[in-house]
Amino acid sequence: MKRINMFYGLPDSFSPHYLLQSMTNTNTNDVEATVAQIMELIDAGADLVRVAVPGLKEVEALRKICRDVACRVSTIQKQIFVVADVHFLPEVAEKTASFVEKVRINPGNFASKDFETMALRAKSLFEICKRHDTIIRVGVNQGSLCDRIISRYGNTTEALVESALEWLKISEMYGFHKIVFSIKSSHVKTTMDANLLLYNKMVEMNKIYPFHLGVTEAANEMEGRVKSAIGIGGLLLHGIGNTFRVSLTENPVNEIYFSKILVGAIQDIKQNVYDNFSNGILNIHYPETSVEKWWAGVGALIGKWWLNNSIKEINIINPHFSFEEIKRLQDCVLQICNIKKTRTEIIACPSCGRTQYDIQAVLKEVKQRFSHYPHLKIAVMGCVVNGPGEMADADFGIVGSANDKVAVYKGKERISDFVSVQEALEILRNEGLRD
Repeated sequence: MKRINMFYGLPDSFSPHYLLQSMTNTNTNDVEATVAQIMELIDAGADLVRVAVPGLKEVEALRKICRDVACRVSTIQKQIFVVADVHFLPEVAEKTASFVEKVRINPGNFASKDFETMALRAKSLFEICKRHDTIIRVGVNQGSLCDRIISRYGNTTEALVESALEWLKISEMYGFHKIVFSIKSSHVKTTMDANLLLYNKMVEMNKIYPFHLGVTEAANEMEGRVKSAIGIGGLLLHGIGNTFRVSLTENPVNEIYFSKILVGAIQDIKQNVYDNFSNGILNIHYPETSVEKWWAGVGALIGKWWLNNSIKEINIINPHFSFEEIKRLQDCVLQICNIKKTRTEIIACPSCGRTQYDIQAVLKEVKQRFSHYPHLKIAVMGCVVNGPGEMADADFGIVGSANDKVAVYKGKERISDFVSVQEALEILRNEGLRD
């Protein structure tokens, strides 16, 4: 089996070290602030840092950021990848590809009514990346699949995989192999199933490209960490995944801290047996004393079994935590696995340089005020780039715009102008959501 690893120049084997990733949430045009946050993430243990490049005006800012980071990193002798995160504009991807280590593109932004036209549109990007030895990350997101794919496969697991396979075909058409695949959804099981299906397709083709893992809109606190641990950890325990990001609507440094905790839990699980599964009942006895590592280990073990099995019941045992603490975690995982709903499902993007309001504060307030609706889903999204698409199945949503303004959605319909956050929360109350 040919394994293609473009991270350490080892074409026939993967490094056992998982590359940890986060993303800046500063304004990319604020070079000083963005460089400072990148260095903070590097100090925390990040191997890759993604930076949003919303448009052409941010390209030169990113160039300066890369120069400053390169100068600072050279003093600590660490290899670091700066990833340009590009949406909407293929020309932005082309311009950044000449000076970053890696560029993330969304297939939906190159979409066309036919495959041939899309492949031709992508040709110049592959040529530039080939010339400058730049890695391409193909980031397929369930919230932004192109109409051509959806019309054939629906908004399904198969659609996500077919979008990725199209780009594998295009890359090989142009003789380009420095490519990483990422398939994400805010639905944990969809994310896992799609990555497994793509991996199995690659096994059939006798070539496995690197995978970047993550669960989008995981939100924050315990729920965000456990949701990521299930989706990412379950795949890692099946041998799928080379880089990953725990997406949290918090300080990006917290993503790296929990990523390292998750890696430690994965190593423990590989060396010990903490679980048994029979007749749909999963029992987990993971006697960890650190609360976040306990969350990480329990989540990864659930993901390990959930990937290929239907779970009906989950029992968690740990003598180091109280009945209330165990019940809180158990309710959380039952909610994520759609076994038992006890509270509102609240999703939120982690934010990036495109977000222009205090999404962390708004998420906190939404959770405090509207968490007692077990059959509702509420989304808190940073911007209009991914927001409306990725929260399409939410009952209500808040989507950010410029100057601290947000819009309120009911289902797929926008029901307000761009208003202040407090006005948006009042609109939700008027829609029947009471504190």
